[in-house]
Amino acid sequence: MDTTDSKTFIGFAVLDCLYWAYIGAFLGYISTYLLSNGLSSSMLSIVLAGFMAASFAGAFFWGGMCDKRQTNKKIFLLEFPVSIALAFIIYFMASRNIWISAILYPVFGFFNSPLGSNLDSWMLRSFDRSAAVYGRARAVGSIGYAVMMLVCGQLINYFGYSVIPAATAISAAIVFVLALIMREKPYETRKTSAQPEKAGFSDLLKIRPYVFMIVILFLTGLAISPINNLKIIILESVGGDVSSLGMDAFIGVLFQSVFIFISGQLKLIPKGIRLFLIPLLVLVTLSLTYFAVAPFMIILGTVLNNVSYGIMLPTMREITESSVSGSLKNRAHAMCDATYGSFAGVIALIYSGFLMDTFGARSVALLGIAVMLVPVAMTAVTMLKEMRKA
Repeated sequence: MDTTDSKTFIGFAVLDCLYWAYIGAFLGYISTYLLSNGLSSSMLSIVLAGFMAASFAGAFFWGGMCDKRQTNKKIFLLEFPVSIALAFIIYFMASRNIWISAILYPVFGFFNSPLGSNLDSWMLRSFDRSAAVYGRARAVGSIGYAVMMLVCGQLINYFGYSVIPAATAISAAIVFVLALIMREKPYETRKTSAQPEKAGFSDLLKIRPYVFMIVILFLTGLAISPINNLKIIILESVGGDVSSLGMDAFIGVLFQSVFIFISGQLKLIPKGIRLFLIPLLVLVTLSLTYFAVAPFMIILGTVLNNVSYGIMLPTMREITESSVSGSLKNRAHAMCDATYGSFAGVIALIYSGFLMDTFGARSVALLGIAVMLVPVAMTAVTMLKEMRKA
């Protein structure tokens, strides 16, 4: 039963909306900005790999801090200002000394990347673990990202990259104020005081449905990460530009938001089918990217990839909530996000920049297609077994 009051829902929906708008304003365009300041695509790939490695480490560190301190709000308020300060230093140093920005970018990832899963955990507790309420609030966050990407893409085309710090400052300031205002529900009462100390990373690896999901997330992230993180290079290879990047994100994330919004209804679909659709849609995305001759084919692939993510996000939250104990939930949520977005990305981006420079932008899509055949087969087997049992 939904017991969330409208004030709490609206507060978190606006907070999530502006948080993801901030992500769109800065992370959405900072790679393009670094390229415009002389960073090569192969070097950007290495920088992004460092960013994701630091993000992966940060996910465990800050997720563990949330579990240890029994708070999401206080950790969020600690991380967020540091992230913003680093974002501004990275932006303003890029035109003066690109290597300082390149070095600081992974540090930024350590502080910033865990914020999304932290905020998701905070919302889930505030919404009494309701997938339907969480999905509606999180969908508003996706819309904030989509709109910011569209607006920034057009404004950058007209006014230049100075739009990035302006949009970042406005959205981040409101996010910080809202995070101060929003209340935090107490953590669930622990059974014994010794439980948190006994529970660790190795315990997560003993949970079979969780580990299966992590493997799917890793392989999917490995295949799609170069496309997501080096999208501007791929768009430019078929005649697109920075405004195309904004349109690509806007249209794609709008579809993502719809599927996150209806996550409560998606629970009616068996998990086996949902887990199969996640890699299947990414496989089609990579195929469209490989055969693309114009930006609209890339954008169509982005739509399917975002539908995949719109199914994946609430599904991985649901599996984590149902299979992982309370003392490990923050670390488990963080590990899901970090495995898909960081750990897999570290590996993929080490070689993807080189592949693009040597064999062209399509080469990473072709390799991704080969990788995706594995999770598609794995989830197909699981889906068939689930259907036979039914």
